Amino acid sequence: MRRIPFGQILKWMGYPMFFLLCFVFFAYQTFPYERLAARIVQEAQALGYEIEIIDLTNSGLTGLTFENLRLVLPSEGEDSPALDVIVDELTVSTSLFSLVSDTKSYSFDAELAGGEVDGDLVLGPDTMEVDAELDDINLEALPALRKFTKVPLAGTLNGDIAIDMPSEVAESTGSIEITIEDLNIGDGKSKLEIPGWGGLTLDRADAGNLELVATIEDGSAKIERATSHGKDLELDVLGKVRLLRPLKRSELNVMLRVKIQDAYKERSAKVATMLELASSGLKAAQTAEGAIQYTVAGSFAGRLRPRGAGTQPFEAPK
Repeated sequence: MRRIPFGQILKWMGYPMFFLLCFVFFAYQTFPYERLAARIVQEAQALGYEIEIIDLTNSGLTGLTFENLRLVLPSEGEDSPALDVIVDELTVSTSLFSLVSDTKSYSFDAELAGGEVDGDLVLGPDTMEVDAELDDINLEALPALRKFTKVPLAGTLNGDIAIDMPSEVAESTGSIEITIEDLNIGDGKSKLEIPGWGGLTLDRADAGNLELVATIEDGSAKIERATSHGKDLELDVLGKVRLLRPLKRSELNVMLRVKIQDAYKERSAKVATMLELASSGLKAAQTAEGAIQYTVAGSFAGRLRPRGAGTQPFEAPK
């Protein structure tokens, strides 16, 4: 049998490879990314979200890069403002196998608030896996944070988050380690709405460096350590969060301890006056060391129930 020369085989393979490379090259150059961006905006609007995309380009064979991306999530009620997030640049990539699979896996890299968030996300029909790293996020550059904290925060956020949530939420596992350097609370301008008191303007308070460590086992996130001791405020939290679907239904059960230093009271007449007026109502929460201690229970979507716990030892609620 006549042998086919190796050079002839390469020539036969070379032509289709050349045309394939040309096709991929010109597909990248002529792909209608503006239409794709418009389609993404339309799909988001159909789900009740608002998206603005300034520029959209490709990243590798199966990735996209968004520049100046703005995402607005609708409010959950009359008293809840919409969540508005601005990302300077977001790159999302996946694999060819993921595109044809029921379980989608993505890698992401986002630049926002002067820092970066990168990691991996796996989404199945009833499962979710998140592995993310946060580097040098400026909390003051995240106005959306006020939706959850209700008071201005300043500081530099770093951390690692790993969560594996299978179809049975009670089998969820993971870990969370977060630090906030130079945490400051309040800005002397914005008001914190306190039930029974109305709006209180908090002068900027130095709370030191916050360290949060939590482990997730059997569907519960146990707060091993959450502490921040500054020259104005001392904060300590112990307890757990029971994970539920959707996540906003998750149940919180923690003990919170706050100690306001004398230096802050002397500097902030408003806070000193409030504490003096509220002294009788705070008796159940005051500890022998002069701190204010509460147990807080309830769901994130519902109403949280604080109860004075000044006479109890500082430990995680049962």
